[in-house]
Order: sequence, then C-alpha cells, then structure tokens
Amino acid sequence: MKTICIIGGGFSGTITAIHLLQKSSAVSVKLINHNYPLVKGVAYSTLRREHLLNVPAGKMSAFAADPAHFSNWVLSKPEYSDFHSPSIAHAFLPRMIYGKYLDELSALHLKNERLEIISSKAVDVKFSNGKYNVTTENGHSTESDFLVLATGNFQPAPPKLQNPAALSSDNYFSNPWTNNFLERLQPDDSVLLIGSGLTMVDYVLSMTAAGFKGKIYSVSPRGYLPEGHTEQVAVYPDFLEEIKGKSLQHVFTSIIAHVQKAMEQNIPWQAVIDSVRPHAKTVWMGFSRKDKQQFISHVRHIWGVARHRLPVDAHKKIRELMQAGQLEVIGGRLQALSGMNNYFEAAIKLRKAQDVRTIHVSKIVNCTGPQINFNELNEPLVKSLLRQDLIAADELKMGIRALPSGNALNSKAEPVPRLYAVGSLLRGLMWETTAVPDLRVNAENVAAQIIGSID
Repeated sequence: MKTICIIGGGFSGTITAIHLLQKSSAVSVKLINHNYPLVKGVAYSTLRREHLLNVPAGKMSAFAADPAHFSNWVLSKPEYSDFHSPSIAHAFLPRMIYGKYLDELSALHLKNERLEIISSKAVDVKFSNGKYNVTTENGHSTESDFLVLATGNFQPAPPKLQNPAALSSDNYFSNPWTNNFLERLQPDDSVLLIGSGLTMVDYVLSMTAAGFKGKIYSVSPRGYLPEGHTEQVAVYPDFLEEIKGKSLQHVFTSIIAHVQKAMEQNIPWQAVIDSVRPHAKTVWMGFSRKDKQQFISHVRHIWGVARHRLPVDAHKKIRELMQAGQLEVIGGRLQALSGMNNYFEAAIKLRKAQDVRTIHVSKIVNCTGPQINFNELNEPLVKSLLRQDLIAADELKMGIRALPSGNALNSKAEPVPRLYAVGSLLRGLMWETTAVPDLRVNAENVAAQIIGSID
C-alpha cells in the first residue's frame, strides 16, 4: 500500500483524492485541509446568493467524463426548482448551490477507510530516504510515498506604497475572502476596493445587496472591468489549427480577425473567445518565453476582461451602479496612504495623465487577486519547500516550475521524485489553471500519473 499526502483540501486537492481512491485499491490518501471547508475552498464557501458562477452550469461538472453531472444534480433537487429549465446548461447559478453540490460529492466519495483527513495547516516538509514527512502547525507529522501540492490561492500581496504603515489600520482588509469587512461596514462609509476584477465585483454586489448606499471606488492600473456574457447562446467554429504553435503576434492578429468576422455574421464576439478558451493551454505552451513575457505585459489584461466574464445580470448591475455614480472605477496606481482619524487619504497616480488624484475613504479592501510569485510569499510551507529545493519559483513569477504531467521541478529543472502540483501552482506552465473545467482535468491527470508510476 502506497501513501499519498495531499496538501490542500480545496477543489483540486479533493478531486485528486477522489480519483486516486477510485483508480486504485492499493493506495491510501492523507488530505491536509486548513481554513476553508473541504472541497469548496474560498470560491464555493460563499453563502451569498448574489455571488454567481461565471461559468455556465453545463461546464461545471466535477468530472470531465460526465459533463452534465452538475446540471443533472441541480435538476434532481426540488429545492432548486427555480433553476429547473431545459436551458440549465447555459445558466449561471449561485456559487452557494455549487458549494452544496461539492458537499454532497465529497460526502459520497470520501467515505473511505483508506482516506485520512487532517484538519491543520502544513508548515514544513522534509524528504528523506524516499519518503516525504509533512509537519502541521499543531505538531502532527505525516509520512507518505508521494506528495501532491494543492495549496490553491494565497492572499493578495500588499500594495507597494510610499508609506505602508497605514496598512496596519483595522480599516484596511488584506484578505478579501473573509466576512470581517461586511460585518463592520457602516451606512455612511466610503470604500476603496484595490483591483477591478471578479473579487471587486463580488464585493460590490454583496455591499449593495445588503443595502449599502455609500460611495465605492475601484482602482486598478488600467481601470478595466470584466466584460459580460451574452443572453444569446452562440457557437463559433474551432480554429485551433490556425493558431497552434504560432507566435503571440500571429495568435492575437488571428483572434482579432475572427472577432471581426463573427460580428459581421451577427455572432457575439464572446463566442470567438469561447472557441479559443479550451485550447488556451495548448496555445500558451507553444509560445516562446519572450512571447509569454510580452503577453503578461501587454495582453494579459485584455484577455482577462474578455475571458473572465460576468453573468448578464451581474454585468448589468455593475454598469447601473457606475451610471448612477455610486461605483467609480479609476485607472491608476495607489501611490500613498495616510490615516486621518477614521478616514484614509489615498493618493492615486492616474493612468492617462501625470496627475495624482486624492480621495478620502473610510475602508479599504485589497481585491488585487492572489499572490503568485513564490519567491515573495511569506508562507512557512512555501519557504520550507524552496529552501530544500523541492520546488522552484516559475521563471514568469506565476507559480512553480513543473512538467506538463504536474511533476514539480527543482531549481536545476530536474524532476523532484514523486512530488506533484495541481491547480493554480501551474499557472506559469499552463496559464489557464483556475476554472473548474481546467482543474478537474489537471486533478485527474495527476492522479493517473501517480497510479501509473505505482503500477
């Protein structure tokens, strides 16, 4: 019997465990989970109905081989009759419903005597004599033959300010994925959300759903907002062969041409992006390092707003709040903060001018997204792995180095024996590693790699 230890009990880690237990009776799994509920992680632990999936239900099955698994589950539940529709596959359901789906899934598949769930935080790893030994913060020690890193997303990096002392204020919220902010929100507050992506949208929808009428500012370097999905269900022909293995310039030019072609045929541009989306990993891995760096510098934000789209109703609500003046999105960088009694004075260097704009807010939330540069993470587990050269930061500063199989690489680009990574840690290698359609395939592939090496 071989033992696999998985660090991280979110979606990726738990689905990997399920596949391992299903694929072989000759393995045992130790799943180390901390902070968030098993399998649901940050994204699907929300209890707020206004937080919607930004992927249609028909693409949210936990199992790639059974695409309708989630949709059929919803249709089987009388309590979700409001969503029972022939078009459910194209619907954007509340994330809390998906969380219930994952709860039931884990309860069904994780009742296994070969599984041990350890509720603590992994802080140290040692590799000796062909075995991994993981220590948790409660002093528990776990030995295994294989190690899988499924740590998910880390907290956002703090903003780089001229005077970072203001970040120690109780009215600055460094972790956007807690309930502390909403519990302390006052009706007469004014709020600055650093970032203008999906996390910012979640916050705005939650605040306004709770009746908040105060001013909301959002600041990001370019001031881009996620685009919306369309009510029209449209399909655009696959053109992978036209862009596979080609340069960034070729791919970008080709996509723009197809968008123009689609619009001439009254097909929404979103359908073109949806056509490319399943092949993003293939296209990304075909880029040179220079192309990847140029993409990150110049194209990433454009791809982000087109790719990470909002459900129609959420997009409409955000636009209404902007038109009403309650929400203002500023293109620029937060340069300095100073405290003024119960208020902050925030200096923002505007994107399209050399001017600095000053605003006054009572609360600030960091919504910039998870920190992905492993060399800058202040996490004991990550520091331990880096120190022993069991992992190495990706050259693009977007996770860790690894092979397409998920096998981690050290700083010499050598495969580390029986150490694998799943999920967002592989962003630099695969680019698209954060949505369920990618994560479920990644988890199953890593499980198959491990079982295959045992057999």
